[in-house]
Amino acid sequence: MIDKDQRHVESALHHLDVLKSYLKQGTMDDPVLFDAVCLRLGASIEVAAKLSAEARAQAFGPMWKAIWSTRNRIAHAYEYIDPQLIRSTVESDLVQYEGALRGLLPRRSPE
Repeated sequence: MIDKDQRHVESALHHLDVLKSYLKQGTMDDPVLFDAVCLRLGASIEVAAKLSAEARAQAFGPMWKAIWSTRNRIAHAYEYIDPQLIRSTVESDLVQYEGALRGLLPRRSPE
């Protein structure tokens, strides 16, 4: 993986770490927390879009289109976003998305 891709993966993962820290503070029924989760999810996907085409294909394959679509809903149609879509994404898809990003990082050898 090229250095630029590694930086983008680390940045996308940072956004997810912050998102998860927000979820520990309450539920997405809180409109402020919901907004914060949407912001960080969209930011993570935005950074993932900067990955090289090869890295993005390796990590996400054909699922990238659906992932990018979620980002577009957050960024461009926020007033019409279905809160259940975001809840479902966070509850069902976030682990797989994060795992795909982590799978791009170089393996560390045990010390």
